[in-house]
Amino acid sequence: MKKILLVTFLLILGVGSCTVIKFIDAVNPIWAMSSQEQQEIKDKAKKATIEYFKKEKNVDVTITNAEFSGEMGGLKVFVDGYISNDKNKGFSVKVSTHMDYEVKEFFVD
Repeated sequence: MKKILLVTFLLILGVGSCTVIKFIDAVNPIWAMSSQEQQEIKDKAKKATIEYFKKEKNVDVTITNAEFSGEMGGLKVFVDGYISNDKNKGFSVKVSTHMDYEVKEFFVD
């Protein structure tokens, strides 16, 4: 009887642990990525930002930072930088990676 209870407990514990891990990965997929995968996403977000400013604003930009947002459930990257010929004109954009790296919002300093 004790063996059956022990096996049942271990099965429930194992299934519960897997469920929690899958839930965490679904809520915040960044935790499940390797640092190389994270860097690839950041690089794509930087490239999308540069292309956005070139196409929509007809300016060249210099990227200074790219970080994942703290929002749960989505892969959004905040990209910071400045207009290449004027370091005083900084910007920050939010790039939505699940929408084909679309620049969603931007803020100018």
